[in-house]
Amino acid sequence: MATPFVFDLDESQRLVEARGAFLRGFIGDFRERLGLCTVLDAGCGVGHFSRLLQQMGMQVTAFDARAENIEEARKRHPGIAFHVADAEELQAQQFGIFDLVLCFGLLYHLESPLRALRRLRPMTGKVLLIESVFVPGKEPLFHLRDEAELHDQALRAVACYPSEGALVKMAYRAGFPAVYRPVRSPEHEDFHGQVGRRPWRSVLVAPAAPIQDASLVLADEPSGRADLWSNDPTGLLKMGRKLHAFIKRPWAENWARLRRRYGSAGK
Repeated sequence: MATPFVFDLDESQRLVEARGAFLRGFIGDFRERLGLCTVLDAGCGVGHFSRLLQQMGMQVTAFDARAENIEEARKRHPGIAFHVADAEELQAQQFGIFDLVLCFGLLYHLESPLRALRRLRPMTGKVLLIESVFVPGKEPLFHLRDEAELHDQALRAVACYPSEGALVKMAYRAGFPAVYRPVRSPEHEDFHGQVGRRPWRSVLVAPAAPIQDASLVLADEPSGRADLWSNDPTGLLKMGRKLHAFIKRPWAENWARLRRRYGSAGK
């Protein structure tokens, strides 16, 4: 008996349905306004979202790095153009330019997620939708994680899991002028948390031009300037070192430093 595709398992289907409901709502809100007709489904698996988008009347192109996924997707949905391709190795505009690029459940399985977003940016005519697992933290950091050598995990069994801040920063650095968080996330505990577990999935909207809409909240690009090596969370030790250095220096040198920083008293 053939091993079932993980995308078809009951728990996976519940997540697929929650993300699909979110996707229907987003397209319903923005399809006419942004002129969304064509879509690229990046990392499409066996084509669950590709089918949904096709049923909504959109012209769908899809790709996945695993040939077995694409073989199955073609059997299930013969009217959709499916391709075998690696998101990290895409050529510029390899499949053309699309009104909507969908990147659901892909980035955290990659060794170089920023590289993949840079590849997808030239193919994004109007908006990129990102859904990803993230590790806790606003700082733009990554967790290099071993993944099981299964057919639905990282291609090379190691993946780079981004923090939520890293997801936002990657979208900006890939070339998108604005990045937004939807006010309403998919109705699934992965996005809202539960007892003993924080939220660990997020959705971001990265348009080719800024959007003003009450359903979207602008996410500022994280600076990434925190001192990650500090063991002085209150800052008191740093303040003490500065005071000690001030006392040891000659008064004339301190006075000159103060004048350079704050200007002379006569100004």
